[in-house]
Amino acid sequence: MRPAAKNLALKLSTVIVATACFAVISTGLVLSKNFRKMITLWGESVQLTVYLSQDISASGTEHIQKILKSSAQVESVKYITQEKALGDFRTQLASYAPDLTQDDELLQLIPASLEVSLKSSVPAAEHLGILSGLASKVKNLEGVDEVSYGQEWVSKYSALVSAFEVVLNLLGLVILAASVFVMSNAIRASVNSRKDEIVVLEMIGATQSMVRKPFITEGALLGAMSSAMAVILSFMLYTLMKNILQGRLSFLQLSEHMSFLSIVGVIGFVICGTLLGAFGSYLCVRRVNDGWAGSQG
Repeated sequence: MRPAAKNLALKLSTVIVATACFAVISTGLVLSKNFRKMITLWGESVQLTVYLSQDISASGTEHIQKILKSSAQVESVKYITQEKALGDFRTQLASYAPDLTQDDELLQLIPASLEVSLKSSVPAAEHLGILSGLASKVKNLEGVDEVSYGQEWVSKYSALVSAFEVVLNLLGLVILAASVFVMSNAIRASVNSRKDEIVVLEMIGATQSMVRKPFITEGALLGAMSSAMAVILSFMLYTLMKNILQGRLSFLQLSEHMSFLSIVGVIGFVICGTLLGAFGSYLCVRRVNDGWAGSQG
């Protein structure tokens, strides 16, 4: 294979490998963004429910309501009587287990409760923290059997997302290093193929920037091309996943809240890829025009 063809093949393989590396990173960013968005959306629908004991007095209920309403973030505290709770339970269970709705002894176990809603001005990201504080205030009061706001599953999901992001960050660093290494090899091959030209430029007194600029530009173009193609590939995967969720898992209504990287995010990603390509090139040409080419002969 001729040197020119060999160099072209190397650059093509470099673009493919670098594109794959950047695609893994961009896809990870999209997943992380949407996982975090699910926490925010679910946080908006989370309410604090205070289950009351059977023998609580009216004054006891009012006392608990007063404590809950004292918080500036609370919008309303709704009292759900046992009769209403039983009616809602029967309605929800009627189509699934009609026989169960006739079991009065079992249904009597359903208690009265207080449902606490936060003000719409409160950021969703702060809901869990506020509800946790309210729960701590009332959970040990007399007449309170249990306090729930979905804290267990939300906390576990949040921990899972955090762990995923840690793994993604570590994996991203490894992949970025690999992509820089791959692009550096391509530039190193280009430098070697043009060694004679560099020697002539050194002999006639060309400045460092004159000699190094074409190679750094070449690396930047490799990075820009690879990162741009990676974004396109990630968008195709995102669209495919969204279509699957819309078609087969539409009942979850997840696709309605999914989103890709913003325009600013896409531009920033491509710029980062371009800078990485330029940096990888600089690592290869930093010794050029200081007698490097002549010393290689």
